[in-house]
Amino acid sequence: MEVILSSVTATTHLLAKLTAIILMLLTQIGFYAVVSIGVMLAMKNTDLVKGILDQLSAFPPYYLILNLLFILFGLLLYIILSAMVGSMVPNVETVAQFIYPLTMLSILGYWGSIAASNVPDNILVIIGSYVPMFSPMMMLARMDLLSVSNAGIFISLGILILTTALAFLLTLKLYKGNVLLYSNDGLFKTFKKSFSYAKKYN
Repeated sequence: MEVILSSVTATTHLLAKLTAIILMLLTQIGFYAVVSIGVMLAMKNTDLVKGILDQLSAFPPYYLILNLLFILFGLLLYIILSAMVGSMVPNVETVAQFIYPLTMLSILGYWGSIAASNVPDNILVIIGSYVPMFSPMMMLARMDLLSVSNAGIFISLGILILTTALAFLLTLKLYKGNVLLYSNDGLFKTFKKSFSYAKKYN
């Protein structure tokens, strides 16, 4: 890492990693999209595909764009936070320990989306659909059931976008010190040290 950072800045290194991960994800999503469209075109006269198209036609056209925005910014938020946490990992053996909180948040969001599909008007589901770590999953479930107003959707999306931007700025601030930070004190103590490093480098 020291050799890499002697040639490029920490910011360039971070942006290159984020760009590579995003392009890889877009490639995978694009592959699934092409395959799905191909299958639907080949089976366009079947009852299954007709049923899917009938369900899609019940949603306002802009819902597709909103769905994509929630997915995009949800992925970006988790990628950025993973990059920040990953930069604090001292060795390969501790990766699982450091990334565990993010894993648990994503699992909670997943189970929250299942709950939202069954009880979209539950108070915990409503609150969760505005929490940036959960809204890409829970708000999508509520949207698909048409159980949330347009104002609620845009507020949730705005909170998600703002949080993603702030997480990106925080990661940029901390990354320069984190890549040279080697600590086995666990995520939260290392995170505290990271702030002290950031004050020195910024």
